[in-house]
Amino acid sequence: MEIVDSVSFDELLRARSALLLSHSVHFVEIGAENFFLTRPLLSFLQAESSQLEELLDAYGARSNEKWHGFRMHVAMIKNFSIAGYDLLHLQHTIHSYDFQCNFPTMERDTADAVMYISNFLFCSLKQVMNDAMALNWPPPEELIGYDYTEELPKGLLPKDRIMGIREDAKQLVIHLATSFLNNTEDAKFLDNAAKCRAPQWRGLNFDLLSEASIRSLEEKFHTLQSLYDTYISYSDIEGNDASLRKLRGHISIVLHLLRVATVFIHFYERHIKIQGDALFCHKNCVLKSNWYLELLTHYLCRYSYEFLAGARGLCQNMLKQYAVIEELEIPVPPYFGFHVRPATLISSVVRHYGSPVTMLLDKEYDASVPMNLFLANEWVNQLKRQHIGNELANMGPALLALEKKLEKKEITKADASMELLRQMANMNLLRILVYPLDLEPIINSSTAQTLLELLQSIIATLHAQRKINIIYDFKVKFKGDIRVLRDIQILAENGYGENETGANIPLPRELSYLAHYRPMN
Repeated sequence: MEIVDSVSFDELLRARSALLLSHSVHFVEIGAENFFLTRPLLSFLQAESSQLEELLDAYGARSNEKWHGFRMHVAMIKNFSIAGYDLLHLQHTIHSYDFQCNFPTMERDTADAVMYISNFLFCSLKQVMNDAMALNWPPPEELIGYDYTEELPKGLLPKDRIMGIREDAKQLVIHLATSFLNNTEDAKFLDNAAKCRAPQWRGLNFDLLSEASIRSLEEKFHTLQSLYDTYISYSDIEGNDASLRKLRGHISIVLHLLRVATVFIHFYERHIKIQGDALFCHKNCVLKSNWYLELLTHYLCRYSYEFLAGARGLCQNMLKQYAVIEELEIPVPPYFGFHVRPATLISSVVRHYGSPVTMLLDKEYDASVPMNLFLANEWVNQLKRQHIGNELANMGPALLALEKKLEKKEITKADASMELLRQMANMNLLRILVYPLDLEPIINSSTAQTLLELLQSIIATLHAQRKINIIYDFKVKFKGDIRVLRDIQILAENGYGENETGANIPLPRELSYLAHYRPMN
């Protein structure tokens, strides 16, 4: 590849950096104590640093020893001016939102975060100025005529826009509330990060708390806000439902916090963790201290999750309000009925949505309580035993032939029982899961008088021990919100998340929120 002429490139960068450098010199001269962030200033810094970063990247500055540091300091200005803009937006607008719950320390903690960004940007501007001096560039022209103050009149514009009517608004609200709940489950790693305290920062799981995970979550909430603003804002349904405006407030706050968190984790992964000393003015710079990770975890992660968790009840009430109550027949878990894993997953689906669901068997069972479903399993096992008993009664000729062999002592009870179990397995009435089966302890403890009674006892014991599975497919009724029932049906169609040995199997994307509820193998 052709190498650019160093003198020409130096002249190009000097010209393109002139405006940013004149600002840098000005702010360094007035001092950090007089450096105040405003949105006009941050917009300027973002624009100037963005065009410089793009130019440097186009010439491969990241892999060039001379220009790498300059490019890194420019990138700091770009990214943290974006972060600062979002934080200032929160400062200016948080009082205009109506939230589901109170966050009394949010205003103070946001001011601390803005102060950190202000110091970070001041340091970055100073670094860029020092880079220019190291390049032997002449001092830039004096900054004249730029005013970035932001004095804003109080109050809001009158809400006099005529609201439209949307026939599909109800379905959109259901989609918003459901998506918000699902995204809250995906964001539990934020809560875990918020609980990590200095100096145990290395205990943070950066496989979960990563740029990829936060950016993915940010995109989801950007989609929700866009959906709301396009189809719900200024509609008749928003005007008649105050809870919708609360949900919009939670979505917006989370989105801005995640945008800032993306910047923080990006710089931690890309720069601070690898080459932190090159970012700051010296290795003991206060900006590099615990303050950085403190803001990432205890401000950005903490409030992101608190605003998510704070709106869970709001979303669940919305779903109850718009619930469509129906009954749906759903297959019983095929292997061992409503034991711990299926019962836990079903109740997790119900509690996720917050709508009441009952399972209708010999009586009504509250499907949000795993123990209730587990107790219903005795009824399921009773039906399975009745089914296998009826099938055994139809095996009269085979039973009679084996009983004759027993009378002649041509075969033992264990061999006779095993022969019948094999025949039933071949008839797809049951599946043997453990080989070999030790039947002697069951036979020795049984009081059965006939081979039929002995087989019934053996099958009941082996099924309880999960050494065989009685194959009997039947359905039970669930009653509740159709959205919840459909998720339970999807769960049933996927084996309730387990195979016949009781091990976890993957669940479909629609049930991804259950990843946080699944019991371990």
